[in-house]
Amino acid sequence: MSLHRYAPIRRRPVVSPTFQRSWRGVLALAGLSLLVACGGGGSGATGDGGTVAAPGSGLPSQDGCTYRYSLTGSTALTGADPLLAAQWHLNNTGQTGGTAGEDLRATLAWNLTRGDGVRVAVVDDAVETLHQDLQANVVTGASYNYRPLSIGNVHPLPCAADDDHGTAVAGIIAARDNNGVGGAGIAPRAGLVGYNALATSFVADLNDALGRGLADNGVYNNSWGSPDNGVLHRADASYLATIDNGIASGRGGRGAVYVFPAGNGGCYGTDSGTGACISETSGLDGYTNHRGVIVACSVDHRGRKPSYAEPGANLLVCGPSSNDNDSIGITTLALLGGFRNDFNGSSAATPMVSGVAALILAANPQLTWRDVRLILAQTARRNDSTDAGWVTSAFGPAHNGKYGFGVADANAAVTAARTWTSVGGASSLKSCGPYSRTPNTALPDSSGGSVAVRSDSVAVGADCAITRIEYVEVAFTASHAYAGDLRVRLVSPNGLVSELASERVCDGACGSFDDWRFGSVRHLGEPAAGTWTLQVSDAQAEDTGTWQAWGLRFWGR
Repeated sequence: MSLHRYAPIRRRPVVSPTFQRSWRGVLALAGLSLLVACGGGGSGATGDGGTVAAPGSGLPSQDGCTYRYSLTGSTALTGADPLLAAQWHLNNTGQTGGTAGEDLRATLAWNLTRGDGVRVAVVDDAVETLHQDLQANVVTGASYNYRPLSIGNVHPLPCAADDDHGTAVAGIIAARDNNGVGGAGIAPRAGLVGYNALATSFVADLNDALGRGLADNGVYNNSWGSPDNGVLHRADASYLATIDNGIASGRGGRGAVYVFPAGNGGCYGTDSGTGACISETSGLDGYTNHRGVIVACSVDHRGRKPSYAEPGANLLVCGPSSNDNDSIGITTLALLGGFRNDFNGSSAATPMVSGVAALILAANPQLTWRDVRLILAQTARRNDSTDAGWVTSAFGPAHNGKYGFGVADANAAVTAARTWTSVGGASSLKSCGPYSRTPNTALPDSSGGSVAVRSDSVAVGADCAITRIEYVEVAFTASHAYAGDLRVRLVSPNGLVSELASERVCDGACGSFDDWRFGSVRHLGEPAAGTWTLQVSDAQAEDTGTWQAWGLRFWGR
């Protein structure tokens, strides 16, 4: 297959279906075995060391599976957590060869709260709710199983050995502390519910999971997203409506907190001539371009961007995860009551941020979804401080296209939350726009290393009452034979630049910029009034197109 531009290209395969879990690679479960009898259904008792008849694999040809679970190792309910010292993401002393202090400051935050009273929902493939390091935190009867039902729906248990993703994610957030087994979660006393909506291929199931338990769930962790292949992946309209409803009505109007990964497309292919990574930006995933979504980026044990991590103007804060070659991963839970030290990718970074969000809500339950976002951004710790990407604004904290506002700092966030004055929820969020433009200008092809930039501006008047921006949305329409050629940048009246899309090679057809919605948090704290400019260029050779229209909308206070 001949690909556009840098052919031939070595590239990793696209994962299907449309929604993919955001870990990297397939990792062996050393010393563990999963006994599954698919298609049989049957009956069984739930509980430690018992047999559970769990729903099926989600394939039409199978009506159920029997999940046989037996505990291994200690069943002590009290005592020190033997793997805590290995969890460098909680307290990095340099134990993995990384940089001491490059962590979440989580153990310091535990002096103030450990997440009591907050519920976190893990939307994933499965969650081993019977795991000995989760059981004490699992909310009885609140989880939900989306597989074809055999005996009930409250145990979203694994049905195959590769259904281990959600359990690892759940362990990062809410593994129980001081129970004599394993390690600890970031919010080790938070309530946990599991929704295995990724076990099916239905968008309706994902939407149901994102809206389930809204009265009680504070945080929804989503370690999944669109394939990382340079292609535009549009979010379903029903998903956008579900998030809108969640931030408006969740927790009695204070709103649910939704956390998603930036993605693993930082190096989804390589140029065989130069060996350079071919990457995409997080704004190409429609699921991460919504004002109600917190986008989590990744850093390694040195506090630096791993090659797989995607940059983007929509990144809020980062969480720790694996390094470039995954030789240093995250210690968390494995199936059958086991543990692992190799969890990786943006799948691991996302629950780091979810765990800190849970601690924030535990410290101050009256906070809204907007408060949580602002606290995370304003208390984030600047990592990799010498990186040239840090841009300081006169109106808000410094932002970096690789790192958002920095690494989430649990201790600083919890401290701030205790005395934070709420800015209100969705009902008090101001909006200006859309300000629409139709430049209908040709985008000439790049030639001889020269790239022609086309610009168009919008003057936002004083009638827009937003003096502190919280989110900017750009609607962009261009007709182009190869959308991967386009570079799109938004420039604020104060000269702050959001890189919304960069030129790239796509794995197949790139998709279409047809009223595509980009999101940016980079302009946090800026006033909306002034002249905003969109810059568009065709930055790769071959093909031309037309920039037809664009629009601008602001949310803030």
